[in-house]
Amino acid sequence: MIKIINRFYLEKIKIINLRKFIFMNKIIIPCVLLSGLCYGQQETSDSIKSANIDQVEIIGTKSVITDKSESVGRIPLKNLENSQVYTGITSRLITQQKIYNLDDVVRNAPGISKGAEGWAGNVIYGGTEYTSRGFQTQIKALNGLANNIAVVGDIQNVSKIEVIKGPSATLFGSIITSYGGLINRVTKMPYEQQSLSVDMSAGGFNFGRVGVDLNLPVNKEKTLLSRTNIAYNNQGTFTDNGGYTQNIFVAPSFSYQLNDRIKIDLNTEFNAQKVSGMGSNVMFTLTPAVLKQYVAALLAGNGVPASYISSVTSKMPSTIQEGFGTNSVSDFNLDRKMSYYDKNLVSRSTTLNLNGNVEYKISDRWKSLTSIKFTQGSDDGYETRMILLPNVVKGVVAGLLSGNLAGINYGTPGADYMARMSRRFEDAFESHQIQQNFNGDFKIGELRNRMVIGLDYYHQNIQSTWRNFQSNKYGSLFGYPYQNIFDTVNIKEPNTNYYNFERNRLDGLYQSSQVAATIFGGITNIYSTYINDVLNITDNLLVNAGLRFDRFNAKGIFDGTKNEYKNGYNQSAFSPRFGIVYQPVLNKISIFGNYQTGFSNVGGNDENGNVFKPEHSYQFETGVKYAFFNGNFTGTLSYYTIKVEDKVRTNPNNALFNIQDGTQKSSGFEAEVLGNVTKNLNVMFGYAYNDSVYQKADSSVNGLRPVSAGAKNQANIWVHYHFENTNFMRNFSIGAGANYVGETLVMNQYPDGALVSPAYTLVNAKISYDKPSYSFTVRINNLTNANIWTGYTTIYPQMPRQVVGSVALKF
Repeated sequence: MIKIINRFYLEKIKIINLRKFIFMNKIIIPCVLLSGLCYGQQETSDSIKSANIDQVEIIGTKSVITDKSESVGRIPLKNLENSQVYTGITSRLITQQKIYNLDDVVRNAPGISKGAEGWAGNVIYGGTEYTSRGFQTQIKALNGLANNIAVVGDIQNVSKIEVIKGPSATLFGSIITSYGGLINRVTKMPYEQQSLSVDMSAGGFNFGRVGVDLNLPVNKEKTLLSRTNIAYNNQGTFTDNGGYTQNIFVAPSFSYQLNDRIKIDLNTEFNAQKVSGMGSNVMFTLTPAVLKQYVAALLAGNGVPASYISSVTSKMPSTIQEGFGTNSVSDFNLDRKMSYYDKNLVSRSTTLNLNGNVEYKISDRWKSLTSIKFTQGSDDGYETRMILLPNVVKGVVAGLLSGNLAGINYGTPGADYMARMSRRFEDAFESHQIQQNFNGDFKIGELRNRMVIGLDYYHQNIQSTWRNFQSNKYGSLFGYPYQNIFDTVNIKEPNTNYYNFERNRLDGLYQSSQVAATIFGGITNIYSTYINDVLNITDNLLVNAGLRFDRFNAKGIFDGTKNEYKNGYNQSAFSPRFGIVYQPVLNKISIFGNYQTGFSNVGGNDENGNVFKPEHSYQFETGVKYAFFNGNFTGTLSYYTIKVEDKVRTNPNNALFNIQDGTQKSSGFEAEVLGNVTKNLNVMFGYAYNDSVYQKADSSVNGLRPVSAGAKNQANIWVHYHFENTNFMRNFSIGAGANYVGETLVMNQYPDGALVSPAYTLVNAKISYDKPSYSFTVRINNLTNANIWTGYTTIYPQMPRQVVGSVALKF
């Protein structure tokens, strides 16, 4: 394994420029060495100052869901005091379930399911999207700050995942939130006890992982603490090309208590990733309506008269049912084990996060928190697209090539062929953020106020280079040259040419092509200020009010061919929030309501030259939270309505321009029940229903459910028991869980109709033998070997049944 790590790391270093390499040597290596030296010098500590430290637990039988958070409201609030709905998934649950990636973590939150997947190995367009309240969101918050870069999904440095529901721009802005909410990743921080934990695992499809967590006090006074998390992860593909993903992750962190008023924290994360032959997908973008437009343009470009074009397109399929022969993805009988390309299509990426915090206690009532964050990422690799083609495409192209348009064979409904496309990408991402918060806990008369006043500056710079080719040498669209289409293959019968879709041939096309590289990018600056106050009118009655102002500056889209920025714009936005909480039984039952808002900056202008304003969302929500039996039985029931206004849509009176009067509505119900039934029995259950619709939109989707809204019905359950007082099973733990995701829409538009992906149930289970200092675990992912495809417009095959064994040690 050491040889594999060394070889992978050396290959990755080659693509990092000298400046980044020097920077990493100055920052990362000394951090690791410092931790190692301290380990040899520091004596074991017998005491722990804080009861809330994030230690590594082998058994993990304590509460697995947090009931208090400072980052959700940027104010320390108990869940029952917070008018917003959220789920805080702790590292204890991660340990208990024995999971290693963030996709599995967020499934524990009600109403959260996997949506689309980004391009493998891409720092800007990669990462997983999740459905929340009818909208897509990603893990873009890190310790409450912006982390607008594709997140590598390993859990090694995760202390807690906070899934925050609904528009949340007042406290978090627009860059990392969606109208359905946001997901905040809280990292591990050092504590005073010396400890070392090692987790080693191996499993099906060449899965192998080693994780190390080393926590060390640096000095005898324990005012300077260090913690280093390291993980190496290799996951092979379940497809036929033998691909894999490798990650090396290093995360040193430090905490320094300068005096009784000042504390300094530093969190660092570095990740190097290599993706080989991963990211299989099937795209359904060529619907009958789109296909007719393409064919009309293709024929017109070849001088075919308009009347003849109309005759051809009128005979083509008009709906998905007519074109593909079905409205269900399951009827295509797609083989999830087929990759359709060679594993030498490799993508590489590196990311770096630096986050520093200085906390200063101004008085007993006020404190200051100054946060600085720097993020950098780069990548290079190949984007692959597999577009499923209706059979009619072959006949139309054959008629065009032969010149016999009158004798076109329109074929039979179905999709026997796939177009293979590729582009090569190189990206660079850089951002920095400075945030200043003042937190107060004070009284005005007899009324308690918990307040945050904040200032925030965020800067982001991205640059992307895409290399295209004119397919005129190795392949085409059924013999017709078409940009970026490598070739078409028959997916209904064996084909020995599947693996000729590979790097050397593609690079040859890029080099010989007459198509110039596309270079574009953008610079964004956001200036923000916000205030939020939670007022205790009585012990049982709380009201919350907050307001944010954002000034958004987009320099424009960078045009690399002309070396200039185009279409820059400035926008301003206000984002208020209000909430009320009444506890009829103090610390037991909480009745809450909230009004929360969000916004999204959009560029462009209407036919009169008026620049568009930000798009806005408004949520009204009410519900009940409860915590019985000393907090061992908790839950939330809520109903929400989210309305989006000022959406940009095509002007129905002038299709060459857009107007900004579109609306969308998303409403639903969510329930969460968490029970520590006994000391050793944990039960979690969640259910979510969502109804989403375009109320005023382009005619092709008006009145329809957005494909990005996910499933209407979702449910999740997890049950875990630790045997403590039985002779036969003593120290064993068993756990099982399931996620149900209802029917989802892959395509849904007029006049094509809908293409549906069927409902699925994902079942996972584990058994372990647990002692305080070690643990042996066997986990089975996708126990029933369900054939699962996720996503919209493009669908992605999910992992078949996988058995993983692991050993965890704590010293």
